[in-house]
Amino acid sequence: MDILLFPPVVFIISLLFSLALAEFLTPLAAAPKRVPGSAKHNAYGCGEDVPEGKVDPDYHGFFPFAIFFTLLHVAGLMLATWSFNPLSAGLGLVFGYVAAVAIILAILFVD
Repeated sequence: MDILLFPPVVFIISLLFSLALAEFLTPLAAAPKRVPGSAKHNAYGCGEDVPEGKVDPDYHGFFPFAIFFTLLHVAGLMLATWSFNPLSAGLGLVFGYVAAVAIILAILFVD
């Protein structure tokens, strides 16, 4: 019975249960109502008419901040882990890691 506590087995059982429950309950769901002439499913932007179409957002400015956030959190985790016993890794490795993080951040935000 310990096999039922193994995470992949629990995941598969939960997934199969969820799929079976969804298939069983789908016929009971209400069908969407399409009222002719209704603007319920049109795009809305503060009361003005918005032309239908796909928007292609530009995430170019977002990625440097995402990498910055990730890098600093990983660096914080590494330095916090090393702070328990910095001599085990060698001080050169710790300072080298801090220098590498500083260089990467400088490269990231210098145009």
